Amino acid sequence: MFQIKLSNHAKKDLKKIDRIYLPKITQSINSLSENPFLGEKMAGEYKGSYRIKIPPVRIIYSVSLENKTITIKAIGQRQGVYK
Repeated sequence: MFQIKLSNHAKKDLKKIDRIYLPKITQSINSLSENPFLGEKMAGEYKGSYRIKIPPVRIIYSVSLENKTITIKAIGQRQGVYK
């Protein structure tokens, strides 16, 4: 099982998210501890990262196999999460 860590940026992002989406976000993050490769691989600036889509929210994270950790980098609306 993988340990999940939220970056400071992700913690701030999570406070801004509408409460309607929090149960689905929590469920998705918890399921990552069992299978860290649920999300889609990203390219370009975010190469090496993965994303999970919960319309209209995106969760961007990276996986460290050596440390068995998943770091959530950002959580936000599609329009602003990639900036």
